[in-house]
Amino acid sequence: MAERIDLEVPATLNALSTVRMVLGGLGARLDFSLDDLEDIYLATDELLRTALDADPLDRLSVEVLLDEGVLRFTAGTFKSAKLRADVTMHAEDCLDLCMLLRRTVDDVVLEDEGGAYRIVLVKRRQGGPA
Repeated sequence: MAERIDLEVPATLNALSTVRMVLGGLGARLDFSLDDLEDIYLATDELLRTALDADPLDRLSVEVLLDEGVLRFTAGTFKSAKLRADVTMHAEDCLDLCMLLRRTVDDVVLEDEGGAYRIVLVKRRQGGPA
């Protein structure tokens, strides 16, 4: 059975510890390995830090969806063209955040929402469904 948690936190670096705590608890319940949890922490921390620098936000909306060994972390909505470019995974010019995401999560999806977008990070538990 899928579980979903929605968070809305202040758009500050201090709020990232709350997001991390929720991710850790959910990942542990799904039996994610310590390596997988570290990947999730690193990817989400860097994504949110970059987003906070790129987009002037008052609040940060985050959704975590767990379903059959797959964790989907969604953040947004954002409007920054620079952030969009930073997370886009393409073969050439993939540096910094893009490269970190490529190495730590299984998929990055941009969901357009009427002039803005949400960023989805997907991490599958090792040995979980493809």
